Amino acid sequence: MRKTLYVANLAPAVTTGQLRELFGQYGDVSAVEFHTEDKTGIRYALVTMAVEKAATKASHGLNGHLLEDKHLAISYPDVDLNRHMTNRQRKAAQEIAAALGESEEKPLRQIKAIVHLCGTGFAQAILAEVDEVEAQGGLMTKDGERRTRGGVFFYLARYRMARPARRIVYNRKGRLPTPEAAPEEPTEAEKEA
Repeated sequence: MRKTLYVANLAPAVTTGQLRELFGQYGDVSAVEFHTEDKTGIRYALVTMAVEKAATKASHGLNGHLLEDKHLAISYPDVDLNRHMTNRQRKAAQEIAAALGESEEKPLRQIKAIVHLCGTGFAQAILAEVDEVEAQGGLMTKDGERRTRGGVFFYLARYRMARPARRIVYNRKGRLPTPEAAPEEPTEAEKEA
């Protein structure tokens, strides 16, 4: 059951109480834990809801929510490769790719992986933020060039997803690993042992 959410793009002043109150609108909050990634120094929270349905509703309702001048990015902390991409997710990935003007294989694969691993709401919230960034003049590269819409999308998404998803999207260029085989059912003798 997926009751724990990975909450990224947090302002430094965001507190446990603020997240409990915000996520509490969607159901009982069992726990809020703040962490910092060792390699990147990025602060994130793990918010555990009492039931999976509340976590799903909170993810859908709060992705992109503005808290202390930052748009929340909510996904799952783990990668579940046994879940198949839904038709809704495929359509969302196609719409996002079209909105970004992406047509090459690698970015299309990465967009599909983001939608599949982090959720449609996550990807759509990042896309909405791309529109805001573009309206304010866009983002520049280190070389002083203006990033493409797709470049802004991938830049914003990169450190707003949990490390396992980020590795697949960026290190593996969106290529999903083969799901692990489901464990075999224990025999009756193993059950009794």
